[in-house]
Amino acid sequence: MEQQPFDGFVFRLATPSGEQMMWQMWGGRAYQPEEFEHCLGNLQAAEFKQLQDRFIRVNVTPGRVDWFDDAAWAGILENFRIAARIAKQSGCVGLLFDTEQYVFRLFDSEEVLQAYPAELVALKRKVDQRGRQWIRAVNEEFPGLKILMTFGYRAAQAGEELNFRVGNYELLAPFLDGMLAACDEQTVIIDGWEYAYGYKTAEEFETARKTVKKEALKWTAHARTYHKQFQIAFPVWTDYALKDSPWNETDFSRNFHTPAEFGQRLQLAAKYSDEYVWLYSAKPKWWTGENLPEEYRIALQNLYPLTVPNE
Repeated sequence: MEQQPFDGFVFRLATPSGEQMMWQMWGGRAYQPEEFEHCLGNLQAAEFKQLQDRFIRVNVTPGRVDWFDDAAWAGILENFRIAARIAKQSGCVGLLFDTEQYVFRLFDSEEVLQAYPAELVALKRKVDQRGRQWIRAVNEEFPGLKILMTFGYRAAQAGEELNFRVGNYELLAPFLDGMLAACDEQTVIIDGWEYAYGYKTAEEFETARKTVKKEALKWTAHARTYHKQFQIAFPVWTDYALKDSPWNETDFSRNFHTPAEFGQRLQLAAKYSDEYVWLYSAKPKWWTGENLPEEYRIALQNLYPLTVPNE
């Protein structure tokens, strides 16, 4: 892994039986710290040199929890405390907080109110409170961490980005407001802007950066903290595909990115990011080389280390 052109990686915690914590930590079940002692031991024993920027992935799944249920929320907070504690003790820089609604749509105001009837104004106040509790629990274990999010304030606004439909995330905004209200001054929250998966041009990246850096100041209740502590990190999806163009390992012209275009879009992502560019892949495996044509690895290798001008 240290021979690959990366500065870090995202990884998952799993119990000895192989159960991945991230899929059950938001209302699935309550975990115990000893279930992950083997993970912590392995991480502490590893001698990382180049791969210093490591994130533990945490999800909002399964997510079917009433925002007003204090007992259920105590279990959620304890799960995130465990993840944050392991991140701190193992030398990670923070958490990748995947806010995508894979199972129950806990940020979808319509779906939540249908499942758990309440007044919308009161619900938003409660979600803000939960955001405060969440970040306090995480900061207690890991002060000054970095939180890389898949979706931020843009997802909570009306309307959709071109070619990228996410649906109703209205309640994500008050949750983020709560996080900003209660986080410590050293914590960095990073909008991972998954909308960029299909970007091709500098104009698309530039417009998105302006949205996160300027437009979003109107969407948050804590603009000063947002301006100081929110960053943007653009992603590139190696094998991103439209419906009729699956990943092709021999005819690169059939892929969304040819190797040359892959390199160009990585450079654009770096130009408009604050500190990180992150890479996602479904079929090709960067660590093992499985389903990964050498031309794509060379395209990244030739750019490493990427220069992020805004860092």
